[in-house]
Amino acid sequence: MSELELEQRKNIKFLGKRGNEVREMLVQVYGVNAMKKTAVYKWAKSFSEGRKSVTDEERSGWPATSRTEENMQTFVKLCVKIVG
Repeated sequence: MSELELEQRKNIKFLGKRGNEVREMLVQVYGVNAMKKTAVYKWAKSFSEGRKSVTDEERSGWPATSRTEENMQTFVKLCVKIVG
């Protein structure tokens, strides 16, 4: 999660308003970098239902990314092979 997203989640929690009101405020402040409407609604609802944390909950399973040094080297080799 980016610092910008974390900051916006904190603002959503602090404002404690309905999703559409919060979304308008975020757009005024962050412009094109404002969170998407569905994400704002989701977080506003969660906070109104008593959620305290602004960070994502731990999830089990595979990591969110599969970017490893080995994968990056393989990718570069494939690109070189394709380009010539």
